[in-house]
Amino acid sequence: MGEVVVEDLVKVYRDGVEAVKGVSFSASRGITMLMGPNGSGKTTTLSMIAGSLKPTRGKVYVMGFDVWGDGWVEARKRIGFAPQDMPFRAKLTVLENLVWYGLIRGMGLGVARRRASELLREVGLYEHRRKRVEELSGGMRRRLTIAAALIGDPEVLILDEPTSGLDPGARRGFWELVERLARDKVVIASTHIAEEAEKHADKVIIFHRGRIVAEGRPDELIERHAPLARIVVKGDLRAPVEVEGATLLSSSPEEQAYTTRSPETVLPRLIEKLIEGGSRIESVEVRKPGLEEVYLRLTGERLEG
Repeated sequence: MGEVVVEDLVKVYRDGVEAVKGVSFSASRGITMLMGPNGSGKTTTLSMIAGSLKPTRGKVYVMGFDVWGDGWVEARKRIGFAPQDMPFRAKLTVLENLVWYGLIRGMGLGVARRRASELLREVGLYEHRRKRVEELSGGMRRRLTIAAALIGDPEVLILDEPTSGLDPGARRGFWELVERLARDKVVIASTHIAEEAEKHADKVIIFHRGRIVAEGRPDELIERHAPLARIVVKGDLRAPVEVEGATLLSSSPEEQAYTTRSPETVLPRLIEKLIEGGSRIESVEVRKPGLEEVYLRLTGERLEG
């Protein structure tokens, strides 16, 4: 069974807080993204899948093996977990840290060194192998975190908020790496950034207050829950106009907003009619729908607060 199956996961902490409330889903080869704001239960769910936090109730199966049952040894051999803050030794070099993780996995020293060198080439850090971890940039440290998670050649890679704190350029490079890895691995990652989920996920699972509120491919979720684009016209505007396929959302002398499923078709006709009606247009913006709008529609709250 080449997938991860999560069944009715619940986590209640000692103080009575129910962080995860009956979560069920499956993930297969490719990138499955848990999307939601901080505090929505993503990290707790990933920790239970990875075997580092025991669930109050529920099951997790990795390639058919029960992570919290009799198959826990076989299940955990197949998991590589990259938490937000991997416990590296800051004074040791990149290579030394990775070899140390190999030794923890039960490798001999020679095998660990060979595997560490291979992984550093794969993640683009080989030329930095003699740097101390404390000297690395945020993007380099994230790549080292992935290498550490991959040291045991797992079939499942779990990434908790892997691009938190990275600049846009470092994020792009990071996701290029993850997309290559996802060709033959199950990757389960979390994010609170809608754009990341839209661009990089094969499947998105939307979390809200410890529950799953929707799941599917990004394009499916957008079409199902937020299919309308918004056209915003600014300038010295007269009365709004009627155009087939567009609905007036708001109107003022300085700004008008319309919604439509077909902005490419509607926009030229809309501009033409506004000009014919005496409006002077200064700018036009087309805001296409995305997972940010999906989250807002489903929960009534903004994803990034």
